[in-house]
Amino acid sequence: MSKIPPMSAVRAFEAAARHLSFTRAAEELGMTQAAVSYQIRLLEERIGTPLFVRLPREVRLTAAGRQLAPRVTEAIDLLGAAFSEIADKTEHHLHISVLPTVVSSWLGQRLASFQTAHPNISIRVHMSTDLVDFKRDAIDFAVRSGSGDWPGNDVFPLFPLDYVPVCTPSFLEKHQLKHPSDVLRVRRFGNASWWRRWMIETGVEPPASNGTELIFDVQAMDVATTLADHGIAIAVSTFLMEELKSGRLIRPFEHVVRDGRAYWLVYPQSSRRQKKIQAFRDWIIAEADASNALLATVMDDSRSASSQAVVGESALMKPE
Repeated sequence: MSKIPPMSAVRAFEAAARHLSFTRAAEELGMTQAAVSYQIRLLEERIGTPLFVRLPREVRLTAAGRQLAPRVTEAIDLLGAAFSEIADKTEHHLHISVLPTVVSSWLGQRLASFQTAHPNISIRVHMSTDLVDFKRDAIDFAVRSGSGDWPGNDVFPLFPLDYVPVCTPSFLEKHQLKHPSDVLRVRRFGNASWWRRWMIETGVEPPASNGTELIFDVQAMDVATTLADHGIAIAVSTFLMEELKSGRLIRPFEHVVRDGRAYWLVYPQSSRRQKKIQAFRDWIIAEADASNALLATVMDDSRSASSQAVVGESALMKPE
Protein backbone atom coordinates (compact mmCIF):
# COMPACT_ATOMS: atom_id res chain seq x y z
CA MET A 1 0.00 0.00 0.00
CA SER A 2 2.94 2.37 0.63
CA LYS A 3 3.70 2.32 -3.12
CA ILE A 4 0.23 3.52 -4.10
CA PRO A 5 0.26 7.32 -4.68
CA PRO A 6 -2.56 9.56 -3.40
CA MET A 7 -5.81 8.96 -5.30
CA SER A 8 -6.17 12.66 -6.14
CA ALA A 9 -2.87 12.56 -8.03
CA VAL A 10 -3.77 9.30 -9.80
CA ARG A 11 -7.15 10.72 -10.94
CA ALA A 12 -5.50 13.91 -12.19
CA PHE A 13 -2.96 11.90 -14.21
CA GLU A 14 -5.59 9.56 -15.68
CA ALA A 15 -7.81 12.42 -16.85
CA ALA A 16 -4.91 14.43 -18.25
CA ALA A 17 -3.53 11.39 -20.06
CA ARG A 18 -6.92 10.62 -21.56
CA HIS A 19 -7.50 14.19 -22.77
CA LEU A 20 -3.83 15.08 -23.37
CA SER A 21 -4.78 18.35 -21.75
CA PHE A 22 -4.40 19.67 -18.23
CA THR A 23 -7.17 22.19 -18.90
CA ARG A 24 -9.77 19.61 -20.01
CA ALA A 25 -8.78 17.33 -17.14
CA ALA A 26 -9.37 20.20 -14.74
CA GLU A 27 -12.84 20.81 -16.21
CA GLU A 28 -13.78 17.13 -15.84
CA LEU A 29 -12.55 16.90 -12.25
CA GLY A 30 -13.88 20.24 -11.09
CA MET A 31 -10.38 21.52 -10.33
CA THR A 32 -8.23 24.36 -11.55
CA GLN A 33 -5.61 23.77 -14.25
CA ALA A 34 -2.94 24.69 -11.74
CA ALA A 35 -4.25 22.11 -9.27
CA VAL A 36 -4.13 19.37 -11.90
CA SER A 37 -0.58 20.36 -12.82
CA TYR A 38 0.41 20.31 -9.14
CA GLN A 39 -1.09 16.84 -8.54
CA ILE A 40 0.72 15.42 -11.57
CA ARG A 41 3.99 16.98 -10.43
CA LEU A 42 3.54 15.29 -7.04
CA LEU A 43 2.95 11.98 -8.80
CA GLU A 44 6.05 12.37 -10.94
CA GLU A 45 8.13 13.14 -7.87
CA ARG A 46 6.62 10.15 -6.09
CA ILE A 47 7.55 7.62 -8.80
CA GLY A 48 10.78 9.40 -9.78
CA THR A 49 10.16 9.92 -13.51
CA PRO A 50 8.32 12.46 -15.71
CA LEU A 51 5.00 11.35 -17.18
CA PHE A 52 4.36 14.29 -19.51
CA VAL A 53 6.41 16.39 -21.88
CA ARG A 54 5.18 19.93 -21.37
CA LEU A 55 5.19 21.98 -24.58
CA PRO A 56 4.05 25.62 -25.01
CA ARG A 57 0.54 24.71 -26.26
CA GLU A 58 0.18 21.04 -25.49
CA VAL A 59 1.33 18.14 -23.37
CA ARG A 60 2.44 14.70 -24.51
CA LEU A 61 2.95 11.49 -22.62
CA THR A 62 6.46 10.24 -22.05
CA ALA A 63 7.27 6.57 -22.59
CA ALA A 64 6.60 5.98 -18.89
CA GLY A 65 3.32 7.90 -19.17
CA ARG A 66 2.21 5.83 -22.18
CA GLN A 67 2.98 2.63 -20.28
CA LEU A 68 1.15 3.75 -17.15
CA ALA A 69 -1.95 5.48 -18.59
CA PRO A 70 -3.99 2.45 -19.85
CA ARG A 71 -3.32 0.51 -16.67
CA VAL A 72 -4.42 3.41 -14.48
CA THR A 73 -7.58 3.87 -16.56
CA GLU A 74 -8.35 0.16 -16.27
CA ALA A 75 -7.78 0.25 -12.50
CA ILE A 76 -10.06 3.27 -12.04
CA ASP A 77 -12.75 1.61 -14.17
CA LEU A 78 -12.53 -1.53 -12.02
CA LEU A 79 -12.83 0.55 -8.86
CA GLY A 80 -15.81 2.39 -10.27
CA ALA A 81 -17.54 -0.86 -11.27
CA ALA A 82 -16.95 -2.36 -7.82
CA PHE A 83 -18.42 0.61 -5.99
CA SER A 84 -21.26 0.90 -8.50
CA GLU A 85 -22.20 -2.75 -7.98
CA ILE A 86 -22.39 -2.29 -4.22
CA ALA A 87 -24.27 1.00 -4.57
CA ASP A 88 -26.81 -0.60 -6.92
CA LYS A 89 -27.45 -3.46 -4.50
CA THR A 90 -27.83 -1.02 -1.61
CA GLU A 91 -30.08 1.29 -3.61
CA HIS A 92 -32.51 -1.52 -4.40
CA HIS A 93 -32.87 -2.94 -0.89
CA LEU A 94 -34.73 -1.18 1.91
CA HIS A 95 -34.52 -2.35 5.53
CA ILE A 96 -37.08 -0.89 7.92
CA SER A 97 -37.32 -1.39 11.69
CA VAL A 98 -40.92 -0.84 12.79
CA LEU A 99 -42.88 -1.31 15.99
CA PRO A 100 -45.02 -4.48 15.75
CA THR A 101 -48.32 -2.64 16.17
CA VAL A 102 -47.45 -0.14 13.43
CA VAL A 103 -46.84 -3.03 11.04
CA SER A 104 -49.91 -5.07 11.93
CA SER A 105 -52.36 -2.19 12.27
CA TRP A 106 -51.22 0.38 9.74
CA LEU A 107 -48.09 -0.08 7.62
CA GLY A 108 -48.48 -3.71 6.57
CA GLN A 109 -51.56 -3.23 4.42
CA ARG A 110 -50.06 -0.16 2.74
CA LEU A 111 -46.64 -1.44 1.70
CA ALA A 112 -47.98 -3.11 -1.45
CA SER A 113 -48.77 0.31 -2.93
CA PHE A 114 -45.18 1.43 -2.40
CA GLN A 115 -43.84 -1.67 -4.14
CA THR A 116 -46.25 -1.14 -7.00
CA ALA A 117 -44.88 2.38 -7.45
CA HIS A 118 -41.25 1.23 -6.94
CA PRO A 119 -40.98 -2.37 -8.21
CA ASN A 120 -37.17 -2.17 -8.29
CA ILE A 121 -36.95 -1.72 -4.50
CA SER A 122 -37.27 -4.78 -2.28
CA ILE A 123 -38.35 -4.23 1.32
CA ARG A 124 -37.47 -6.15 4.44
CA VAL A 125 -39.43 -5.23 7.57
CA HIS A 126 -37.89 -5.90 10.97
CA MET A 127 -40.48 -5.79 13.76
CA SER A 128 -38.78 -4.54 16.90
CA THR A 129 -39.17 -2.24 19.88
CA ASP A 130 -35.40 -2.02 20.48
CA LEU A 131 -33.38 1.11 19.95
CA VAL A 132 -31.75 1.30 16.52
CA ASP A 133 -28.08 2.12 16.02
CA PHE A 134 -27.91 3.17 12.37
CA LYS A 135 -24.09 3.01 12.41
CA ARG A 136 -24.12 -0.60 13.62
CA ASP A 137 -27.37 -2.08 12.33
CA ALA A 138 -28.17 -2.58 8.64
CA ILE A 139 -31.32 -0.45 8.93
CA ASP A 140 -32.38 2.36 6.57
CA PHE A 141 -35.48 3.58 8.46
CA ALA A 142 -37.02 3.21 11.88
CA VAL A 143 -40.57 3.98 13.00
CA ARG A 144 -40.68 4.67 16.73
CA SER A 145 -42.90 6.47 19.22
CA GLY A 146 -41.75 9.26 21.51
CA SER A 147 -41.00 12.96 21.54
CA GLY A 148 -38.96 12.94 18.32
CA ASP A 149 -35.68 13.88 19.98
CA TRP A 150 -33.10 11.81 18.11
CA PRO A 151 -30.09 14.06 17.31
CA GLY A 152 -28.13 13.37 14.15
CA ASN A 153 -31.16 11.96 12.34
CA ASP A 154 -33.89 13.30 10.10
CA VAL A 155 -37.17 12.92 11.99
CA PHE A 156 -40.70 13.30 10.61
CA PRO A 157 -43.96 12.93 12.59
CA LEU A 158 -46.38 10.41 11.13
CA PHE A 159 -49.40 10.48 13.45
CA PRO A 160 -50.16 11.38 17.08
CA LEU A 161 -50.04 8.93 19.95
CA ASP A 162 -53.63 9.61 21.03
CA TYR A 163 -55.65 6.77 22.53
CA VAL A 164 -59.26 5.93 23.29
CA PRO A 165 -61.35 3.04 24.67
CA VAL A 166 -63.28 0.90 22.18
CA CYS A 167 -65.56 -2.14 22.29
CA THR A 168 -68.06 -3.94 20.10
CA PRO A 169 -71.67 -2.69 19.89
CA SER A 170 -72.88 -5.96 21.41
CA PHE A 171 -70.46 -5.65 24.34
CA LEU A 172 -71.68 -2.09 24.95
CA GLU A 173 -75.30 -3.23 24.98
CA LYS A 174 -74.66 -6.28 27.14
CA HIS A 175 -72.69 -4.44 29.83
CA GLN A 176 -74.51 -1.09 29.67
CA LEU A 177 -71.40 1.08 29.64
CA LYS A 178 -73.01 4.45 30.31
CA HIS A 179 -70.48 6.22 32.52
CA PRO A 180 -66.65 6.13 32.41
CA SER A 181 -66.61 4.42 35.81
CA ASP A 182 -68.42 1.46 34.24
CA VAL A 183 -65.12 0.30 32.72
CA LEU A 184 -64.09 -0.74 36.25
CA ARG A 185 -66.52 -3.66 36.21
CA VAL A 186 -65.46 -5.20 32.87
CA ARG A 187 -62.27 -6.78 31.56
CA ARG A 188 -59.92 -4.20 30.10
CA PHE A 189 -57.17 -4.72 27.55
CA GLY A 190 -54.28 -2.45 26.76
CA ASN A 191 -51.54 -0.38 28.35
CA ALA A 192 -52.22 0.02 32.09
CA SER A 193 -50.75 3.53 32.22
CA TRP A 194 -53.02 4.58 29.35
CA TRP A 195 -56.06 3.32 31.21
CA ARG A 196 -54.94 5.12 34.35
CA ARG A 197 -54.52 8.42 32.55
CA TRP A 198 -57.84 8.05 30.74
CA MET A 199 -59.61 7.36 34.04
CA ILE A 200 -58.02 10.33 35.77
CA GLU A 201 -58.93 12.65 32.90
CA THR A 202 -62.56 11.43 32.97
CA GLY A 203 -62.91 11.79 36.74
CA VAL A 204 -62.65 8.09 37.60
CA GLU A 205 -60.52 6.91 40.52
CA PRO A 206 -58.11 4.28 39.14
CA PRO A 207 -58.07 1.05 41.14
CA ALA A 208 -54.96 0.21 43.16
CA SER A 209 -54.88 -3.22 41.56
CA ASN A 210 -57.24 -4.68 39.05
CA GLY A 211 -57.58 -8.35 38.22
CA THR A 212 -59.71 -7.60 35.17
CA GLU A 213 -56.77 -6.20 33.19
CA LEU A 214 -55.24 -8.37 30.47
CA ILE A 215 -52.08 -6.98 28.86
CA PHE A 216 -50.61 -8.32 25.60
CA ASP A 217 -48.05 -5.51 24.95
CA VAL A 218 -49.20 -5.50 21.31
CA GLN A 219 -52.18 -3.34 20.48
CA ALA A 220 -53.26 -5.59 17.60
CA MET A 221 -53.81 -8.42 20.10
CA ASP A 222 -55.79 -6.12 22.39
CA VAL A 223 -58.03 -5.16 19.47
CA ALA A 224 -58.42 -8.75 18.27
CA THR A 225 -59.52 -9.90 21.74
CA THR A 226 -61.95 -6.99 21.96
CA LEU A 227 -63.43 -7.90 18.59
CA ALA A 228 -64.14 -11.33 20.07
CA ASP A 229 -66.40 -9.61 22.65
CA HIS A 230 -64.15 -10.41 25.59
CA GLY A 231 -63.78 -6.87 26.93
CA ILE A 232 -62.92 -3.26 26.20
CA ALA A 233 -59.54 -2.09 24.88
CA ILE A 234 -57.67 1.18 24.89
CA ALA A 235 -55.58 1.77 21.77
CA VAL A 236 -54.14 4.45 19.49
CA SER A 237 -56.88 6.05 17.42
CA THR A 238 -55.03 5.72 14.11
CA PHE A 239 -54.73 1.96 14.52
CA LEU A 240 -58.50 1.61 15.02
CA MET A 241 -59.69 3.30 11.85
CA GLU A 242 -60.66 0.20 9.86
CA GLU A 243 -62.59 -1.30 12.76
CA LEU A 244 -64.29 2.02 13.55
CA LYS A 245 -65.16 2.67 9.89
CA SER A 246 -66.78 -0.75 9.55
CA GLY A 247 -68.68 -0.39 12.83
CA ARG A 248 -67.13 -3.54 14.27
CA LEU A 249 -65.83 -1.36 17.10
CA ILE A 250 -67.35 1.78 18.58
CA ARG A 251 -66.34 4.38 21.12
CA PRO A 252 -68.57 4.10 24.18
CA PHE A 253 -67.15 7.36 25.60
CA GLU A 254 -66.17 10.64 24.04
CA HIS A 255 -62.89 11.41 25.72
CA VAL A 256 -59.63 10.92 23.82
CA VAL A 257 -56.30 11.18 25.62
CA ARG A 258 -53.98 13.59 23.81
CA ASP A 259 -50.68 12.07 24.81
CA GLY A 260 -48.48 14.78 23.28
CA ARG A 261 -46.12 12.21 21.80
CA ALA A 262 -46.23 10.76 18.29
CA TYR A 263 -45.04 8.02 15.97
CA TRP A 264 -42.02 9.16 13.97
CA LEU A 265 -40.11 8.21 10.86
CA VAL A 266 -36.38 8.30 11.63
CA TYR A 267 -33.31 7.86 9.41
CA PRO A 268 -29.69 9.09 9.41
CA GLN A 269 -29.04 12.54 8.00
CA SER A 270 -26.11 11.06 6.08
CA SER A 271 -28.46 9.01 3.89
CA ARG A 272 -31.00 11.72 3.05
CA ARG A 273 -29.77 12.09 -0.56
CA GLN A 274 -30.23 8.42 -1.47
CA LYS A 275 -33.04 7.95 -3.98
CA LYS A 276 -34.58 5.02 -2.12
CA ILE A 277 -34.62 7.06 1.10
CA GLN A 278 -36.31 9.99 -0.60
CA ALA A 279 -38.86 7.70 -2.29
CA PHE A 280 -39.90 5.88 0.88
CA ARG A 281 -39.87 9.03 3.01
CA ASP A 282 -42.17 10.90 0.61
CA TRP A 283 -44.48 7.90 0.27
CA ILE A 284 -44.93 7.12 3.98
CA ILE A 285 -45.42 10.79 4.91
CA ALA A 286 -48.14 11.08 2.25
CA GLU A 287 -49.80 7.92 3.61
CA ALA A 288 -49.68 9.30 7.16
CA ASP A 289 -51.12 12.64 6.04
CA ALA A 290 -54.02 10.81 4.37
CA SER A 291 -54.64 8.80 7.55
CA ASN A 292 -54.61 11.92 9.70
CA ALA A 293 -57.08 13.64 7.38
CA LEU A 294 -59.44 10.67 7.57
CA LEU A 295 -59.13 10.15 11.32
CA ALA A 296 -61.31 13.08 12.44
CA THR A 297 -64.23 11.91 10.29
CA VAL A 298 -63.90 8.32 11.43
CA MET A 299 -63.79 9.35 15.08
CA ASP A 300 -66.92 11.49 14.71
CA ASP A 301 -68.80 8.70 12.94
CA SER A 302 -67.80 6.11 15.51
CA ARG A 303 -69.03 8.35 18.29
CA SER A 304 -72.36 8.86 16.53
CA ALA A 305 -72.79 5.10 16.30
CA SER A 306 -72.67 4.85 20.07
CA SER A 307 -74.64 8.00 20.84
CA GLN A 308 -76.93 6.05 23.12
CA ALA A 309 -74.13 5.87 25.69
CA VAL A 310 -74.47 8.32 28.54
CA VAL A 311 -71.49 10.61 28.94
CA GLY A 312 -70.32 12.06 32.25
CA GLU A 313 -71.07 15.69 33.03
CA SER A 314 -67.46 16.70 33.71
CA ALA A 315 -66.08 19.41 31.45
CA LEU A 316 -63.44 16.91 30.49
CA MET A 317 -66.16 14.80 28.90
CA LYS A 318 -67.43 17.43 26.48
CA PRO A 319 -66.93 16.69 22.76
CA GLU A 320 -63.44 17.67 21.66
